Amino acid sequence: MTLEKIARNIPASLWNVASEKLIDITLNSPNASKMPSDLAKTILYYWQRDQLATEVGLHRLLDASMILEPDKTISLMEELGLSEIVVILKETL
Repeated sequence: MTLEKIARNIPASLWNVASEKLIDITLNSPNASKMPSDLAKTILYYWQRDQLATEVGLHRLLDASMILEPDKTISLMEELGLSEIVVILKETL
């Protein structure tokens, strides 16, 4: 399953919380140099338009957080109670 499909499986009621926590994971990562510049620009684009708490915004944040901090991303999904997503993300490692 792609990260786009995974983002679709995050309940809309969790979009705000998930996006805020994924932003924190991404911004606080010491691995920032691993993020492709195109992805960073895309995230900035959605952030400027207040669209990170949307399906497409979550997809991009998941892309970034799985590149920079896969273990923290999986832990966040566990924290949010999204066990199906946790299993899928672990398989992608």
